[in-house]
Amino acid sequence: GELPVEEKDLQKLIIIKTGKTYSQQYVTASTKLIKQRLGTEGYLFAEVNPIPDINEEKKIVNVNFFVNPAKQTYVRRVNFKGNVKTDDHVLRREMRQFEGTLASTDKIDLSKLRLQRLGFFKEVSIETPKVPNTTDQVDVNVTVEEQPSGTLTASIGYSQGSGAIFSLGVSQNNFLGTGNKVGVNLNRSETSDNYNLSFLDPYFTLDGVSRGYNLYYRNTK
Repeated sequence: GELPVEEKDLQKLIIIKTGKTYSQQYVTASTKLIKQRLGTEGYLFAEVNPIPDINEEKKIVNVNFFVNPAKQTYVRRVNFKGNVKTDDHVLRREMRQFEGTLASTDKIDLSKLRLQRLGFFKEVSIETPKVPNTTDQVDVNVTVEEQPSGTLTASIGYSQGSGAIFSLGVSQNNFLGTGNKVGVNLNRSETSDNYNLSFLDPYFTLDGVSRGYNLYYRNTK
């Protein structure tokens, strides 16, 4: 068929090799790898059909991969659903697939991975439905399921030198849905008092340069 990617590059993705025992599992895996490679170049709806040519007498199989790349696909919109607490811009800044550009399976997969790494969501799924009445446009629909992103710790102890020790800590990695990190820690004993307030903006600049503040009070008796 029509090969928008050089044949030698696609040959590297074929797991089945000459002289090896035929395996339908390897044929299916090779097909998926070829489709994913074409998807990286914007051919999201490429068709790859493996057709075996069986020689019963010699007990051998020739496998032909027919490739129909279809049209390159562009992204019309990136939509988010399920982020009840988290602001849209927190999700959008993690996306590596942008609107108005060629759709790429690699960029879509990387965007999903970056959203999962935030730790704000229990589940992240991405779908790329075709835009009605078009042949070369898709929407990227991102669906997330939020989960708690804060922690609370408390402890009580006793030491011979400091006496009774009380400790309380509260942290929130997605403060008010902004993606900023806020933490408060309080420690008291008979010999010292320690209070700490921290704030971190992981996207102080659009390039991902972070900026943090730390305000603390310490008193040793």
